[in-house]
Amino acid sequence: RILRKNLKFYIRAIILVAAVSGLFVLQSCENNPNDVGLEFIISDTLGTKVLDSNKDTLLITHNNFKLFVNTFQAANFFIGKSGDYESKTLLKFSGLSTDYKGATVYSATLKLHYNKYAFTDTLGTVSFNMYPLNKYYYYPSVTLDTFSSGSIGTTLIGSYTGAPTDTNTISIPLDAQTVKNWLEYEADTNYAQKNYGMALVPNSNSNTIKAFSKTDSYLCPKLVIIVNKNNKTDTLVYDSPGYVSAVTFTDAPYSVLPPDRITLQNGLIYGDIMNFDLSKLSEKVTINEAYLRLKWDKANSFTARTNPNIFFLMTTDSAAKTNDGIIRSPIQDDSITFSFRLNQIFQTWNYDKTKNLGIQLRNISDFTNLDKLVFYGPSVQDTSKRPKLVIRYTPRG
Repeated sequence: RILRKNLKFYIRAIILVAAVSGLFVLQSCENNPNDVGLEFIISDTLGTKVLDSNKDTLLITHNNFKLFVNTFQAANFFIGKSGDYESKTLLKFSGLSTDYKGATVYSATLKLHYNKYAFTDTLGTVSFNMYPLNKYYYYPSVTLDTFSSGSIGTTLIGSYTGAPTDTNTISIPLDAQTVKNWLEYEADTNYAQKNYGMALVPNSNSNTIKAFSKTDSYLCPKLVIIVNKNNKTDTLVYDSPGYVSAVTFTDAPYSVLPPDRITLQNGLIYGDIMNFDLSKLSEKVTINEAYLRLKWDKANSFTARTNPNIFFLMTTDSAAKTNDGIIRSPIQDDSITFSFRLNQIFQTWNYDKTKNLGIQLRNISDFTNLDKLVFYGPSVQDTSKRPKLVIRYTPRG
């Protein structure tokens, strides 16, 4: 019996040794470490080297850029001026009744609902004039750079000056003849005066930009027309999002950007391309870890969110501002620090699979508001606030 027990023990020991040996063999047969994207060694740090932009003078540069975005799908539209910022809106009511050819329009009123968002003064005054458009534009795609200011007519059809708060409703009397033209055109598309919509253009009395609801079923723009035909007076009310099209054009010169800062803003768009000089990084190394740290400059930013959401992409054309289409989100380490994991991007650059044209930073909601997020740039005097790049890598050979 003792001999039999000893024999079982030796057999189990041999099986265990064989299993452990097989495990080492399997581990040595993992994916070829030359495959780009599979080379992120995280367990074994022996033999790795570190490059730190603060210590190794890795040059980081950046360039802000401006793009114009179509805001047709936004829940709000914006009107007003704030410093050098200006927002104007194209607004159109479609689907009006076809039954009022030759009718008399006694009055027409446009009602707008403030939606409790202002850039930048919630108590400020918004003031604007309204003019008919004399050219057709497809609202779902038109942007400021494809729009001609000459398309705005010169006939004043309405105006407003005030300081709406909360969800106040504002009522604007409209030119009766213009609204009659809309009804005539609805009944006969050959009518000379077309309904291309109207432009709401801020004037010099405006000192803030305010948002008005567009898609909310109860708070969307409302058109009320008092009309008479065949001695019968009717009240026509168009008060659902299905009747309304609106698109906002916001613009501001580059001078609004604070110096030595990385600025990301919605509505225009302001974005940024960051570039990294990686000449001190040897070719075809294994990128174990690469991260970029940015510090948020809250004093120069404008947002109601405590945790702003930004994203970054790999740039594919610096001039056209195109990118690889892969949206990546940074991690917010604390109230002012954001970390960007760049392992995969840097690895493809290091293997020359794609050209190193930097990364593109954008605010997550291009067309929903005018939020502006500002980060400290690489040349600010306080070095602790500068972008910091750290690369840990394993040399070949």
